[in-house]
Amino acid sequence: MFSLHIPNMNCGGCARGVTAAIQAVDAAARVEPDLPARSIAVETTLPEPALRKALAEAGFAPA
Repeated sequence: MFSLHIPNMNCGGCARGVTAAIQAVDAAARVEPDLPARSIAVETTLPEPALRKALAEAGFAPA
């Protein structure tokens, strides 16, 4: 499980975008967004660099 801070995730639409970006590369990933903290918890089989790359390409680069 990874926890990542997503500074520009500030609404439900952003949370859906983050979830979609991750599930596009790992359909079985479980994503739990925390909007007030601007963070996500992700359970995935992807290595962290691949997860970060997918988020950055979708415009949600983790800090």
